[in-house]
Amino acid sequence: MKKKLLSLLLALCLVMALVPMTAFAEGTSVDNWDGTADTSWYTEHKTDTEYHFTTAEQLAGLAQLVNDKTASVSFEGKTIYLDNDLDLSGCQWTPIGNGGNFGRYFAGTFDGQYHKIMNLYHHSTGDELIRNGLFGVVSDGGTLKNLLVIDADIASNDGSLLAGILADWVNGGTVENCYTSGKIENNVGDKFVGGLIGQCTWSTQVKGCASDATVISTESDEDHVDTVGGLIGQWENSADSSSITDCWFGGSVSCNNIYSAVGGILGANFENFSGNKPGVIIKNCIVATKNITGAEPGNITWITAVVKPHVTDCIWPDTPPDGVTLDEETYPDNKGNYLAVAKLVVDWDAGTASADPTFDQSSCGTAVSNFTSADVLAGLQTNAGAGVEWVAGIGHPTFVWDDNNIPADYTAVDAAIARATALESSLYTNYSAVEDSINSVDRAKSKAQQTEVDAMAKAIEDAITALKYKEADYTKVDEAIAKANALNKDNYKDFSAVETAVGAVVRGKNITEQSKVDAMAKAIEDALAALQYKDAVTTPSTPTPTKTPTPVSTAAPVQTPAPVSAPAPAKTPASNRTTAPTKTPTPNKTSAPTATPAAESTATPTPAPTATPSSTPSPTPESQDTIPQDSHTSSPALWIILILVIGGAVFAIAVFGKKKKNNR
Repeated sequence: MKKKLLSLLLALCLVMALVPMTAFAEGTSVDNWDGTADTSWYTEHKTDTEYHFTTAEQLAGLAQLVNDKTASVSFEGKTIYLDNDLDLSGCQWTPIGNGGNFGRYFAGTFDGQYHKIMNLYHHSTGDELIRNGLFGVVSDGGTLKNLLVIDADIASNDGSLLAGILADWVNGGTVENCYTSGKIENNVGDKFVGGLIGQCTWSTQVKGCASDATVISTESDEDHVDTVGGLIGQWENSADSSSITDCWFGGSVSCNNIYSAVGGILGANFENFSGNKPGVIIKNCIVATKNITGAEPGNITWITAVVKPHVTDCIWPDTPPDGVTLDEETYPDNKGNYLAVAKLVVDWDAGTASADPTFDQSSCGTAVSNFTSADVLAGLQTNAGAGVEWVAGIGHPTFVWDDNNIPADYTAVDAAIARATALESSLYTNYSAVEDSINSVDRAKSKAQQTEVDAMAKAIEDAITALKYKEADYTKVDEAIAKANALNKDNYKDFSAVETAVGAVVRGKNITEQSKVDAMAKAIEDALAALQYKDAVTTPSTPTPTKTPTPVSTAAPVQTPAPVSAPAPAKTPASNRTTAPTKTPTPNKTSAPTATPAAESTATPTPAPTATPSSTPSPTPESQDTIPQDSHTSSPALWIILILVIGGAVFAIAVFGKKKKNNR
């Protein structure tokens, strides 16, 4: 590892400027900044030792009070509590403490109470030495704790030497339980750039902190070199208590300069020319990202590059980022991966720093491939410092207070999905809405986004509630009704059972009630099957009249044997008739017949004509209304018997009459 002397000179300039002094300090609605500053909370209560902020204007007022060139207020011995989330609304921010370690720095305690300051914005250009982060300088015991800076946007393209999202420079202060995200970028070089802090010096302690920031250094000129770190850019002028403990980095770092030192936790610690400083303690930290790249892979370390390594119990990736190759010939000591920790050998005369090839980095911790493994979490918990509680996080372990990186509770979502998948999707017309709501579930939400996760569960539940069953199939019912309608109910003894079954049909049943619909169809079919035709109507026989009808001229009479008849009267009226009358004349009681009575054997009977059936045609019956003919009305034998009976009767009367006359 080599680094231009210019970086060391930058560090030296800062070291020479250092004079030990003291430092600084830091609800759940959101207050949006209007760009103004409010200092009344202090000017009217100067002797108070505690202040509570609920507005972004009060925070801007703090910057105004600390940065006052004539009457700067350091707030040493005072504590400020943030009682509310603040949104800085993308307005240009002026950092709190725009001086140095000699003045205009924050030395109180700022307790964010785990509230968020969102949308910090600071873009600067030019040669002026200005500050960039939320805090510019924290010194002389100043403390920042329990604070989250979310979605920052910082572009430090000015003459300043330091740039960090939370603070540019912490000198002899404490940063505890803080988190940053967003972007910090330097395009002009000559800076110490960090996702959390730009530079730490003296007895500063950083513990329980984390960052998901994107850290960018684009300057490639070898005369304008940056030192870049995921958490902290550079550390100089260390003290015995200088430390970075229980921290993690999960963001990304990129650097375009081949001479820049790049580290996941700390960019570098070169110390000063005397080389008698103790160095920085780095313990129980984790780099949980592979997104660290640079123009020179040999100058990149997962954890740090330091003159005096005091690195223990740390965790880093076991392979480099995709697309990065460290071949054995060019990088014989790397073994195909970035170094986790490089022990620097500084040649002040040559202005270079290189890695000691004899240093065994295995004493610094462990390389892993799976940051979510139980072993990784267990190791961090075992080695955690006082007051730090590691828990399982999204993609890697984090801290118990870090709602932004602790997985949200998906219990309600899982329960809703279980309900949905237990349903038979084919029964519903709109089950696709349930599938869409399930497919919309995002499993990467954090505890801070619990309301969004709860909304996912509700969306699934609402989709289930809105489900509509498919309609039942009434095809069989309709077919049965059609059969019934095709019948003439007058042909049946009792059609009411069919009408009742049809009337009992209930429309609008859904597919889960298909059995009921099928039962309706069966009821109709059963009623149809039970139908009985009315009894066949018997047409009454027409009695033969006593008077023999005149035979129809066209009908040939059927000759029937006739009984012996009475003698013909003496005088028969002339007639055109061709047949004898059907009625035998009654004998005249007052005159005797002229004819001599003849013996019975000689009497010639008058043939009786055969009766001709009525010429009126019978109606043609309908196929279903056919009335069967009664056997008594259609049998020729019956007619013959009837005629014989009548003939016999006439004969008997004639005989009786003759005997009576002979007895006179």
